[in-house]
Amino acid sequence: MKNILFVCTGNTCRSPMAEAIFNHLAPEGYSAFSAGIYASDGKAISENSIAALAEIGISASHTSVKINEQLMSKYDYIVGITSEHAKILTGLYPEFAKKIYSFPREVSDPYGMDLDAYRKCRDLIYDGICDIIKEICK
Repeated sequence: MKNILFVCTGNTCRSPMAEAIFNHLAPEGYSAFSAGIYASDGKAISENSIAALAEIGISASHTSVKINEQLMSKYDYIVGITSEHAKILTGLYPEFAKKIYSFPREVSDPYGMDLDAYRKCRDLIYDGICDIIKEICK
């Protein structure tokens, strides 16, 4: 089993969507989870994230998790949803630098915005996940 960890800021919008989309699309033998650099443990995935995913037939339930060394050590690939997330992760956990990557698209945070913003975010994430799957699931 290959495991991938998606990391954003608060772990209620972007990285949970990436987790759900990856788990929906990835072949057997691959699994994703998500966390946030500045997350407060236990917050629910945003309602607009759930709604945007549901529109494309993906269900999601997730509660936020703050990134920590144990999570970093557990995953084969760690993907920052933006290049800044990847840079922060590398600074916080340099011992894991070889498995930290930037998401193939820069995905702005839709937090607090309307459903259309979440749809745009979802679509960028979906396209990026397709690129990741092509690359790591060869």
